[in-house]
Amino acid sequence: MAEPLNIRKIIQELLAGRMRVPNFQRGFVWDPERVAYLMDSIYKGYPVGSILLWRTKQELTHERDLGPFHLPQNDPEYPTDYILDGQQRITSIFGVFQTEIALINKPLWAKVYYDMKASENAQESSFTALDDAEVIKAQYFPIGCLFDPVLYRKQTKDFDDPTI
Repeated sequence: MAEPLNIRKIIQELLAGRMRVPNFQRGFVWDPERVAYLMDSIYKGYPVGSILLWRTKQELTHERDLGPFHLPQNDPEYPTDYILDGQQRITSIFGVFQTEIALINKPLWAKVYYDMKASENAQESSFTALDDAEVIKAQYFPIGCLFDPVLYRKQTKDFDDPTI
């Protein structure tokens, strides 16, 4: 049975421990450019592929972290959705948009910005991964704040109404 997953639901399920990565999955391998292109595809409404989950109450003996993120355990009363396909996309989405699990060194691929001065061209990406030193506040907007109202307001406080 296929049911649509939105970004907010993916983040909630991962943070609750209800969505996990089985150990037989490979580790996270996408580079920052690939993650930025995924964000661009989502923004433009392009198909980004399907996600295949295995729902079971059986807890696997060995699991993998979601990239650099250590996920909490699921409540044993609820089934777990193990990611069988789409782990690179799910890790990318979670890494870019979640704000609850702090990392000492956030990886470059999780620092994706919208280029507010980019042309609206279907063939070119308006998103890029930038190191902190490369960010020009008047040009690049951190999309990682979109699901955190306090952080979003902090990032937009100096914008005029037409910008936000």
